[in-house]
Amino acid sequence: MASSVPTTPAMTHNPDAPSPESRTEYSYEAFGRDFFETAVTTDRIQAALASLTGNAIDFGPRNVGPAGLASIKAKGEIREPSVSSVEGDLIQFSVVIPIYLELTVRLAAHDHRFRADLRAKLSLTARAKRPLHVFIDIPAPSEKDVEVKIEAQGLRASVLDGVADVDGELRRFVARYIAKEIEKPNIRSMRDIDVRRALEKNWEDTA
Repeated sequence: MASSVPTTPAMTHNPDAPSPESRTEYSYEAFGRDFFETAVTTDRIQAALASLTGNAIDFGPRNVGPAGLASIKAKGEIREPSVSSVEGDLIQFSVVIPIYLELTVRLAAHDHRFRADLRAKLSLTARAKRPLHVFIDIPAPSEKDVEVKIEAQGLRASVLDGVADVDGELRRFVARYIAKEIEKPNIRSMRDIDVRRALEKNWEDTA
C-alpha cells in the first residue's frame, strides 16, 4: 500500500513570531550551554529512570556472618526515584532511588523478620561526546552510596547486625543491583542522545 502524503506542511509559519534576522545573536558556547540545559532536564531524567519503579527485588538466601552462622533473604521493590538538579559549571543531577525490602534473617534455627528502607544515591552528569552526542554519565554506585534503615520485628536489629552484618550485605547487594539496572539496554539507550540523527530525522520529516 502506498504511503499517504500529508496535505498540510509539517511546519507552519507564525506571523507574530520575530524574524530570524531580528533575534539576538550570541556565542556558540552560550548556545551550547542553553542547548544542554534544554535537552537534559529533571523531567527527562525522571522519565529515563521511570522503568525502575516497581521492579521486584528478590535476594538470597545467602549465608552471612562468621562461618556462615546466619542466612539472609529479602523481597521487595524499587519505588519512584526522585531527581534534583545540582548547581555548577557542569549540568548535573542528584538522584535518590528508594527501595523497600522485607527481610528474613535465620539465626540458630530461628527466623527474625525486618522491614528495611534503603536509599541509593546516584550522581548524573550530562557530557558532550563525539560525534554530536549528549551522554548521561552515571557512575556505578558503591555501598557507601546506599543508606539503610532497618526496623526490627522481634530481635533488635543492632544485636543481629553484629552477628550477620545485615546493613553491609544490603548495601553491597543494592549497589550491585542498581549498577546492573542502569546499564540495561532500555535505560542505556535513553542516556545516549544522538543529536545529529535527531536533526536529520527532523529535516526528513519537514522536507
